[in-house]
Amino acid sequence: MKKKQLALSLVCASMVMLTGCNDDETVYETSPEMWDKLEQLETENEALEQQNEQLAEQNTALVAEVNYWKHNGSTVAPHDFTSQCAAIGIEFDYVDPNTPEAARVMAVSAVAGGDDCLSCHTYDGSGDTGVTPPHGDYGDCAGCHEGHDGGTDPGGPSGEPTDPTYTQPSFAAGAVDGKTGASGASYYGSGSYLNAQWLQAQLDAQVHNYRWSEAADGDTGVSTLAAACALDNRQHMTQMFPEDGKAYVIESKENAIGAKLVATVNKFDDNGTQVETPNIATFGFGLKEIEGEYYTSMFIGKNNTCYNAIMNGEARLSYYEYDPTQFAKTGLEEESRNRGARIIVSTDYTRTGLFAPDWATPVPGLGAGETFKPEDVDWNAVGACNLTFKVESIIPLG
Repeated sequence: MKKKQLALSLVCASMVMLTGCNDDETVYETSPEMWDKLEQLETENEALEQQNEQLAEQNTALVAEVNYWKHNGSTVAPHDFTSQCAAIGIEFDYVDPNTPEAARVMAVSAVAGGDDCLSCHTYDGSGDTGVTPPHGDYGDCAGCHEGHDGGTDPGGPSGEPTDPTYTQPSFAAGAVDGKTGASGASYYGSGSYLNAQWLQAQLDAQVHNYRWSEAADGDTGVSTLAAACALDNRQHMTQMFPEDGKAYVIESKENAIGAKLVATVNKFDDNGTQVETPNIATFGFGLKEIEGEYYTSMFIGKNNTCYNAIMNGEARLSYYEYDPTQFAKTGLEEESRNRGARIIVSTDYTRTGLFAPDWATPVPGLGAGETFKPEDVDWNAVGACNLTFKVESIIPLG
């Protein structure tokens, strides 16, 4: 905008030549010399803007240093948000929101709360699809929350994480098992959540992240260090406050601590030949207990996973945590690279519900609570799937 104003001012102030005059039109033309001058001024203006940005960064650093030496006689400069606040006399202890104890408490709370659809449903809101799913963009949560106790503290998982809830496959070392996909001696039993309650808590557990984010329109941000040091969740911040005169808020984000994969089988006709191929997808499925049985749920758009699960009646789920910084291969007693479980499931045609392309209207006869068969489904009428699987077994990684 500044460049355009500058150019306009110069043009208005310049000498112009009247050319091509007649009774019908008048044409004004700027001289080549003036255009050269404009280009030179634009180049100089860009250079000045870059210098200004560099000076602003240097000023921010100097202000932080002055604040430090003004309020703290130590020879150690602030290196994180806690020490930055301490330098101006506001002291508090940093609290890591991702300690094992904190993660476990948060996981148990998520199981008990009865209103967290993130553990069961996924919805990609990117792009202009014209779809606005209800219930916070996570679809119909009746299938997800059925069986929850409305907030009663379940008291946490019972037993040890490797105590199996289901009977485990047994065969000779080195043998392979097509039904479960396991292979004897290659089991990672010591690093697997075979206890359904522990697996449920682990699926619900999340990593909590905090950072400074420029305040958007309508947000109430802070622009001074003193105000930043008084914000809620200040104790979880490590990133230093920018102190550049702009308004900021503390932004939080929660991510699952492990990858959740769903495996189904594509079955199709290829020029008269019946073909089967594997289909692997990533969805945020959750695990819940209903009347002594365990179920997994996910709310997804109509896709290969939904189609295969309905038409074939089964799936294989994998929950996998990977830490590349660890030396031990697997195990729960010590930090290790590989942890998780495999879940063998069958499609529950009563608790599963299929929805129209608006993601909100149940397809007649195919809603949750209406038992149906694969041959009953008109896929042209389906736009989204609230899939519910009955857990048949939980077995180790391998």
